[in-house]
Amino acid sequence: AKICLEIMQRTGAHLELSLAKDQGLSIMVSGKLDAVMKARKDIVARLQTQASATVAIPKEHHRFVIGKNGEKLQDLELKTATKIQIPRPDDPSNQIKITGTKEGIEKARHEVLLISAEQDKRAVERLEVEKAFHPFIAGPYNRLVGEIMQETGTRINIPPPSVNRTEIVFTGEKEQLAQAVARIKKIYEEKGNSLQEILERTGVSVEIPPSDSISETVILRGEPEKLGQALTEVYAKANSFTVSSVAAPSWLHRFIIGKKGQNLAKITQQMPKVHIEFTEGEDKITLEGPTEDVSVAQEHIEGMVKDLINRMDYVEINIDHKFHRHLIGKSG
Repeated sequence: AKICLEIMQRTGAHLELSLAKDQGLSIMVSGKLDAVMKARKDIVARLQTQASATVAIPKEHHRFVIGKNGEKLQDLELKTATKIQIPRPDDPSNQIKITGTKEGIEKARHEVLLISAEQDKRAVERLEVEKAFHPFIAGPYNRLVGEIMQETGTRINIPPPSVNRTEIVFTGEKEQLAQAVARIKKIYEEKGNSLQEILERTGVSVEIPPSDSISETVILRGEPEKLGQALTEVYAKANSFTVSSVAAPSWLHRFIIGKKGQNLAKITQQMPKVHIEFTEGEDKITLEGPTEDVSVAQEHIEGMVKDLINRMDYVEINIDHKFHRHLIGKSG
């Protein structure tokens, strides 16, 4: 109560406290919009569990996040109920620290990346994708979109589930950006076609939980008599899709991929619906796609792994740092 009284006195907003049935505390904030936004930020900062995260953007973009007389930064902090710390101009760091609730951090991070994308001298493209398909594009723990960004050198900004936007923003060199957009469209169209086919045949819509949700529940909406047929089709789609893995030491991954991805391209050209994922530091390769295609791709990769292990070996040795330049040689 003392904290709430201090917030009311400082912001001019009116706070009403009530205890919910689950013993949770509800606070209703009323007053002028500016006062309400300031009070909301204070409440979140002082009463809710805080977390922090960092987002890296080019140093020269920091001033655009701050805005004239710091107005942009203040507005962003109020909108997201977060504290945003930007390094001083004489600090070489490009890391911006955001403190707040998980939802607030996601919103603030998204806004900071959008501001940076607007200032980027490279090409920028915006793609409208229905919110329901964002989890498929991001992949589990954002691994899929991370892989696309790494392979194409393109920055891809997907709105978090808590932000009511459908636009995915791409920033990068023109050619690589086009590759990234094409890959995202392919994922979207393949997943979209499956759900749209069910909707067209049965009149039932299928809703998939977002990627950061622990829920495994798929929601079907439609006429009761059509739900049975739609459910059968959903099961059929689920069973026709497989996730598998191949054991392969992480040091072998680049040899399996091949120069400019040539080895991998031979497999993906034959089986374009199979997604092959290499995670840095993990001694495995993950395959996702239609069951039959995954089985064939897995056989190919297992053969490559076996052949490479028979022909190659890997060992780590420690060499004093002062000798590194002699190993690298002039001009590498």
